[in-house]
Amino acid sequence: MGKKKLLKKLQDFFDADQREKERHVGDIKRILKKLKEKERKLQKDFEVCGTGGQSEELKQELDIVYAQRMKGVKIVKEIKGKDKA
Repeated sequence: MGKKKLLKKLQDFFDADQREKERHVGDIKRILKKLKEKERKLQKDFEVCGTGGQSEELKQELDIVYAQRMKGVKIVKEIKGKDKA
């Protein structure tokens, strides 16, 4: 196998890895968008609810959704940071 052919295969391999990362970032961003919408809805419900048992449940669910969203944002930043390095 010639040098050009080997270099071409190597380049294809690295391009595939990059495309895979970009696809993952796209998937995560779509999920983050849905989580943001859910977080806004929960926040609105929490503000309307007032005090009581239901408000505690809403607050807990809101905290969970927020934590999941922040974890996703951190992952996207890590992936993008590795791409630049």
